[in-house]
Parts: sequence; structure tokens; C-alpha cells
Amino acid sequence: MQAAKLSTEDRWTIVCCGLIAHADEVVEMGEWDAVMRMVPGVLTPEQRSEWYAILSDQERLEQVFAELEPIPEGFARELLWRSWQVALADGAGSDVEESQHDRVAARIGVEPDQVLKWRAEWTAEAASYARIAVGLAAVFVNLDGRLDFHEAVHFENLLERMPVSLADRADLSAMLMAPPKLEDIVADLKPLPLAQRRSALHELVALVRASPRAEREREEFLALAAKIDVSIEDAERLLD
Repeated sequence: MQAAKLSTEDRWTIVCCGLIAHADEVVEMGEWDAVMRMVPGVLTPEQRSEWYAILSDQERLEQVFAELEPIPEGFARELLWRSWQVALADGAGSDVEESQHDRVAARIGVEPDQVLKWRAEWTAEAASYARIAVGLAAVFVNLDGRLDFHEAVHFENLLERMPVSLADRADLSAMLMAPPKLEDIVADLKPLPLAQRRSALHELVALVRASPRAEREREEFLALAAKIDVSIEDAERLLD
């Protein structure tokens, strides 16, 4: 099977993020979504289907990894950052994910001490991102002044996945009843990489789909996307 042609950066991103997702040998469907969100552009349905097939076949994924063309100059740090976001997607990076991340780093010529330093930096940043993502969810569920059961459940599920301490988790939980101001969350989100802005939006998708006011919440979702500089095309793809 031939992989649909993407840019070199996108191919490296999907493959290396996929290796991280496979590291603990337990791959959930949501992890493939996390992998695809690391690709800045919009993949066609055919591309997504073909890459999902590759990601689902670890042997094939390893083959593609071995055959990747040289990594573009200046892309190593970004690639390792994207890969580590997948490790953090379920709450925290594990030892086996670190080992796989080290393997990717070695393949692209990054020294072990450097990648260790970067991981510590990115893990700390993830806790800051968690506060922003949870804050955005709290704002969204309170936009209409109502808190439905499905919204509360989704909020708690989101909180459980965040890489934060128990003390911070309790603090973030309070946002559900006392959300931050939308303009403050937007200001915090806009400087973040596109992948993280899209990821924060993605956390709201289940809320929109489950809402009895789906059309209204869809409009609110798209309005939020525009405020944090995510294209309408990207936002609609996340919803669909």
C-alpha cells in the first residue's frame, strides 16, 4: 500500500506521533485523532483513510519510519514537540513513551540530554495548556447560562485526561461553576501553536454533538474558532 503523498514534515509527524501512540501497546481510537491533529493542514478523506490504515498496522508503520526521507533542516525540535504532545494526550508521558521518543530523537540526530531537557519543558507547558483548555471548556458549557448533565460529564472526563497534579485538578474543577472570562481564555490561546489551539477546540466537539441545542452550539463553536485564529474549514472538519 502506498501512502498518500504529503509534505515531508507531515509524513514525519504522522509516523513519529504514531510510534509514540503504539509505545504502550494499547492504542485507543482517540489517539489516532491526536496524531492527526498534529498535522497543520487539512488531510483529504482519502489521505486520512490511508494513513489510519498505516497507523493501525505497527509493522507497516515501522517500515514507513525506516524509509522516511531525511528530515527537513530546522524541523527536529518541532517534530519532537509534536510527538511528545501525543504522549501527553492521555494525561502523562510514560517510561515506554519516553523510550520511543528517545528513539525518534536518535534517528534525527538530537542528543539525549537535549531531548530530556525539552521533554521537561514541554511537560511543564502542558500543565499550563491544561488550565487554558479546561478554562475554554468551562466557558463554553456556560455560554447559554445552563449546565446540562452531559456537559458536566464531559467536563470531568476532560479534566481526568489533563497532565496536572491532584491539587491543581481540584482547582481546575472549580472552573465549571466559576468559569474565566472568554476574552481572557482567547488571549491565552491565541499565542499557542495551531496544533494546541485545534486540540483545545477538539475537546469541545463531544459537547456540541451531544447537546440538545446542537445547531446553536455549533455556531458558538465556529465563532470561538474564529476568535483563536482557527480557520472555518479546520473547525468544521473537527466537528464532522
